[in-house]
Amino acid sequence: MTARLPVRWSARLLLFACLLMPPGAHIAGRAARTPPGNPTVILEGPGGERTIPAVDLAFVFFERIYYRRAAPRSEEATGQRLDIEDRRHECRCVRLEDWSRLKFSKLRQVEFVYPPDDRVARLRVTFLGGQVRELRADSLSGAVESFAPRFSARVDGEVREFLLILPEHGSWPEERLVRLLLRRPTPARGRS
Repeated sequence: MTARLPVRWSARLLLFACLLMPPGAHIAGRAARTPPGNPTVILEGPGGERTIPAVDLAFVFFERIYYRRAAPRSEEATGQRLDIEDRRHECRCVRLEDWSRLKFSKLRQVEFVYPPDDRVARLRVTFLGGQVRELRADSLSGAVESFAPRFSARVDGEVREFLLILPEHGSWPEERLVRLLLRRPTPARGRS
């Protein structure tokens, strides 16, 4: 016969056990959950196209902020110093230069075209209703005055970022983002 603890003691023991667990231990064994809509990243490289589930897909943009701070006169004759900070933001949307956004939940897919003679990628955004909107990457948030906007996703176990605007002296990488499939039918579950 097993001895049963009163309910308040078993709750205390459970709380104590949770406090002793290392941070994140309760989710370490759990498999990555596929987000709603079953988003997928399609990459094109020398070996052809690869289709990868996008568990943590995000649009990354940077906001440039200017700070005027007091400075000693021995450092700056005006008594003020200008500090510039580029803050990184991530969202599940495509953020435009006017701060409006196209939410991933309202989009079916985003296609990317990388012209060989241009430093700016072009995006073809398809909404759920079938409407299509074409954008240049330099019309996205932060593209003009800060770091280039990009998409971030976990690929082969590591987080990779895919630039949409090239630096001055660079070429498009061999493996590049071709398409984001944001809304796909959920896979059918077979009976076991």
